[in-house]
Amino acid sequence: MSLYVESQDTGNEYRAEMVDQVRALIRKRYRASDRLRRRYFRPDTSSADAYAASLGPYRQDLVSMLGWPLTLPHEDPPDARMERVARDDLGTIYRVWIRTLPGVETYGLYFRPKGRGPFPLVISMHGGGGTPEYCSGFFQSANYNDMTRRVLRRGAAVFAPQFLLWESPRLGVEHKKDEVDRDLKQLGGSLAALEIYRLRRSLDYLLTRREIDADRVGMVGLSYGGFYTLYGAAVETRIKVAVPSCGVTNRKIYNWPDMNWTGAAHQILDVEAGALICPRALYVDSSTTDSIFRIHHGRPVVRAIGKYYERLGLADRFVAGEHDAWHALDPEDRWLKFMFRYL
Repeated sequence: MSLYVESQDTGNEYRAEMVDQVRALIRKRYRASDRLRRRYFRPDTSSADAYAASLGPYRQDLVSMLGWPLTLPHEDPPDARMERVARDDLGTIYRVWIRTLPGVETYGLYFRPKGRGPFPLVISMHGGGGTPEYCSGFFQSANYNDMTRRVLRRGAAVFAPQFLLWESPRLGVEHKKDEVDRDLKQLGGSLAALEIYRLRRSLDYLLTRREIDADRVGMVGLSYGGFYTLYGAAVETRIKVAVPSCGVTNRKIYNWPDMNWTGAAHQILDVEAGALICPRALYVDSSTTDSIFRIHHGRPVVRAIGKYYERLGLADRFVAGEHDAWHALDPEDRWLKFMFRYL
């Protein structure tokens, strides 16, 4: 019996054509998505109050897109455990575990400044490969530029939570965040939803503390922490001023799995997330030498966010800050002065 055979790469030209067709389809769909997103996201810009009042349905759509557990009804403040670590020249440091879900706690560091208060509260959010200890200067701070303690020196209490982002090989504890994200998406949620829910439940607890002024809450984060600052403040309106650093960009280009959700391109990407923070104060910190999130991809996004503030006559509440420190929080205090202007 004689049967036809051929080299395994004979059909490669047809496979290459299939790839080209799929990529072209995606480009076409992306172009259409920009129009769909503009048509979808139309808050009322007649006044700052009208604008803020019109954001509710869009914020709920973002929560629905992120999924469980953010979709859970709001609960009473959770219990927490605190353990004093040390006192130093800036105040008292605690390790804290906040009940987030049944059987799930959020671990972090809480810094109480000296004095009686009430103090503003700032969330200090580490980035990829980071920990609360790392962004709080317990050892070499690297690109965080002493983020937590710079805020603490200004007289604010600081909470630095741990998200599933630490560098597993260095610390020896595996988190498998991408696997967790896939599992949660199969279950109707996402890792981002879980992490932002951690943030929500942490605020539920921390804002009940007597030394905290619940009306003065800010958040700053670097890299992944900048992403979570942007989307966390978009969801959580108790955050009055946000400083995302090296994390606001074109999400179509930087479409990392745990930073994307089904239908996001049709509804809410980074521009719309920033617009959901408006009319609250927003300082977007970017690096001109960032080789992870290239600034030429981020600048159009940041400018588009700023236009919402301009339309409302609130340009003073928005800053597009740039510096030349590689993928780092600005070592100068421009963002810090802005934050405390609104705290």
